[in-house]
Amino acid sequence: MLRTSYTVALLFSIMVAGAYWYTSVEAVCRLPVYYTLGELDERFGLSEAEARTALSSAESIWEEATGRNLFTYADEADLNINFIYDERQQSANLADDARVRLESQEAINDTLSETYERLVAKYKEEEINYESRLAAYERELNRYNEEVDKYNAEGGAPPAVYDDLQRRQTALDSERAALNQLAGELNQLSEQINEIGEQGNYLIRKYNDSVSRFNDTFVTEEEFTQGDYRGRSINIYTFSDRWELTLVLAHELGHALDLDHVEGEASIMHYLLGGQESELTLTAEDIAAFEATCGDVTVYERWREQVLETVSSLTTKFNN
Repeated sequence: MLRTSYTVALLFSIMVAGAYWYTSVEAVCRLPVYYTLGELDERFGLSEAEARTALSSAESIWEEATGRNLFTYADEADLNINFIYDERQQSANLADDARVRLESQEAINDTLSETYERLVAKYKEEEINYESRLAAYERELNRYNEEVDKYNAEGGAPPAVYDDLQRRQTALDSERAALNQLAGELNQLSEQINEIGEQGNYLIRKYNDSVSRFNDTFVTEEEFTQGDYRGRSINIYTFSDRWELTLVLAHELGHALDLDHVEGEASIMHYLLGGQESELTLTAEDIAAFEATCGDVTVYERWREQVLETVSSLTTKFNN
């Protein structure tokens, strides 16, 4: 039993000395990075399980692209992930409320626009029908008047013709009344269209003013202020949704790997938030920055795993 302890202690000393030499001389990444969930302000409305899930998603962005185990959650770890509620999240909440109001205004505008377009289409259809019937009426009225003038010049129409002329006059009077009604309906429809158009123009101006105020108040192009990395902690201050939370976590985890910002707007490590794709993944620039800092699978990682496997094997062997 003493021999086992001595052997394990010796190997552990070798491992520690080797790690110190390799990391101090070669300056490679010490992987994986162990982290734990620290402060989680309840005002974020985020449960511990949800925070852990977001962290897992942020880990995966790096690990799936590099094929390496870069981060490991541990109850006791040097790196704490804290969710600190301050005026930034309050501002984000106000922005969310304003965004909801804008979306509501936009929905009203869309409904009004659809109504306007439907009424305009109806007006055009009924106007075509009115113009067609009016033209037919005027043609029939001209023929009727010509025949009446002819028979009046001849001293009067025969009884059969007279009865036919009377019938045609009744039909013409009826069509005239119908055309007058259609004209009135077209005028009412035109007034309704103009009213909706004016209302729509007012609402569009109001909506555009609201968008302008929203952009002036909430839309800024600043460096990542949603979180920061402070050596022994990553602090998350604000996020508007799960996508943004995952992005901010992935960005700060990149800093925990000692990565600096990169130029590409779509990159996780770009200094501005917003240009990244909806499906978050490392860009070629992110991977290049990682490889420049951490390289391929390091000698330290291989050596560490080998030593741990050797210690485990010897411990099992001597215990048996």
